Amino acid sequence: MTLPRTSGPTVRATWQTGGTLLPGELLSGDRTPVYAGAISGPILRDIIDIKLEADGARLSGSEALAFGFEIEVDP
Repeated sequence: MTLPRTSGPTVRATWQTGGTLLPGELLSGDRTPVYAGAISGPILRDIIDIKLEADGARLSGSEALAFGFEIEVDP
């Protein structure tokens, strides 16, 4: 999972999952694994409960978050 850095304060995301994906933590500007292993089907499905933390005193307005996912494929 990736979360690009924004012009606002650093955002910390922590999450729990239903079991298919890994629970974890991520700071804006970083990336972290959310799955490890072989994928046996065309779809991975899970529920992610995300908690976001940021310094609200440093927010000047609305802030858009753009979580992304990358995949590494073994040949």
